[in-house]
Amino acid sequence: MRSSAQQKPLDLQKGLFLIRYDSAEDPGQPPKVGVTVDAAVAGHVEFLLPPGVDEPVMWSPGGSLVLRILAPTRVIVEVTPRSPGGSVAARIQSSQLSTDPQGLAWSDQVATVDLSDCRVLGHLAGRGDTLVSLGEWLGGPVTPTRIEGISINWPGRPANFNLRHAVRVGGAREPKVTDFVELGAYSGTRGRALPLVGASFEVFGPAASGYEITADALFLGSPQMRVTGPRVVISGPTGREPLVGLRMQISAPQKATSPALAPAAPASQPVVAASPAAGPDADGMERSNKGRVRVFRSRTAAKV
Repeated sequence: MRSSAQQKPLDLQKGLFLIRYDSAEDPGQPPKVGVTVDAAVAGHVEFLLPPGVDEPVMWSPGGSLVLRILAPTRVIVEVTPRSPGGSVAARIQSSQLSTDPQGLAWSDQVATVDLSDCRVLGHLAGRGDTLVSLGEWLGGPVTPTRIEGISINWPGRPANFNLRHAVRVGGAREPKVTDFVELGAYSGTRGRALPLVGASFEVFGPAASGYEITADALFLGSPQMRVTGPRVVISGPTGREPLVGLRMQISAPQKATSPALAPAAPASQPVVAASPAAGPDADGMERSNKGRVRVFRSRTAAKV
């Protein structure tokens, strides 16, 4: 593939990450790969570079960078051809570094997780983005409002506690199910008048053992519903009613269970490679990978 520079955003949670330049389609003139961050979030990222190296650039396959992420942050991976019109086909791997990837250091006496800074963002029709705390309504019985998208933000999330969600987007056509996304990512639409007609939420990870989500939901023309569990699904009677109210809570565990029974978080995630558009994954969910740069998911990653 011969082209100009290609860019791909990569959303990383708090932690230590290894970015590795695995391979290039043209080994004789491999493109260079750089990692940058926006100035507004530069304080959240530390690049750990070898002595004498001043910029986070990998010049050839086998190169690697280490990033220390202090808060959920988006970084940009840029692949630049070695010469004008040169190849930008490269495969880059991202993996999280940990001294305890299985969470075995987490004690059976699970400490209470601080949820005070966990917020739910909803894009409400006619009102725009609205941020509420756990236990507060987006829309709801008093002011029902069509919800068009959701994001969950939790700056103080413990390393072994994960939370993700997916939504069903309605409209004139058949409702579309989105992929699961983790904290900080947005699911749904803005400015297209397409309501959500369903959603799924899940807590997982060693520190989340025993924790449950309680979701109160109100769908247009339907009674208020409540579901509780580590993974919950909300939907109206026919699956097409617009979601007009949502209230989420996460409850502390009554009794901690063994960390060995909790699902392990994915250890690595290949992030960019030159490729044509991709079709549906084995889990049946469409992943949009248009253009010349594609996001790959590790086969060992937890399926949603």
